Amino acid sequence: MPSYRTLLAVLHLSCLAVCTQAQQGPLPAQEPTIVFKFNWAQGQPWVDYIFTVKASGATHFSGTGNPADNGDGDSFQQDFGMSSANVEKAFEWAKATDYFQGGFETKQKNVARTGTKTLEYHGPAINGSTTYNYSPNPNIQQLTRLFQSIAVTLEYGRKLAYQYRFDKLGMDARLRELIDLKNNGQVEELQAIEPILRKIAEDDGMMHVARLEAKQLLKSAGQETPTPKPGSSQP
Repeated sequence: MPSYRTLLAVLHLSCLAVCTQAQQGPLPAQEPTIVFKFNWAQGQPWVDYIFTVKASGATHFSGTGNPADNGDGDSFQQDFGMSSANVEKAFEWAKATDYFQGGFETKQKNVARTGTKTLEYHGPAINGSTTYNYSPNPNIQQLTRLFQSIAVTLEYGRKLAYQYRFDKLGMDARLRELIDLKNNGQVEELQAIEPILRKIAEDDGMMHVARLEAKQLLKSAGQETPTPKPGSSQP
């Protein structure tokens, strides 16, 4: 039989545990999250990358560039906030697929290889995952296009940062490439590369046309450049 003092010690510890939990409050529920993974040795500009998007819009990207494309095979990471419009659409498309529960790979033969892709959903009550090369499901297609378009945007952020440091004279051509991609719907979430676009737009040492192009991209991303202060040089 346990002694009286032992029983008191056990009760005291139990009370401490309950009181501590009450002070901390209930444990937070897992925030719904979508994960997109891409892997292909021939992929350009990325041979692999992962997007993790939370329902709040908080997004993390981690990727490895293709050395054959840009000479840089190092890993790259970036955090940014995805636009509420794309977050809403992404979770709607996930819901329409029953949160990736099931097989979505095409049954057609001789489909060209375009890389292994995986979509995952993690939530408080539901978890799902599907892997495919090509899917005829329109919701899977929309999600794939969205994430691949953002991956292109982030790569252009890296390219612009390189141009800014080592080849400012080539900036105009690079920005025009990005504008053409935007006009063709091949890039998304331009606000993710807002810092380098703003640096170009506000640099008096840049070519006038490059500054205008950077301002155009900022405007399309909903990021207006500030009005110059009196006495500052005009573009």
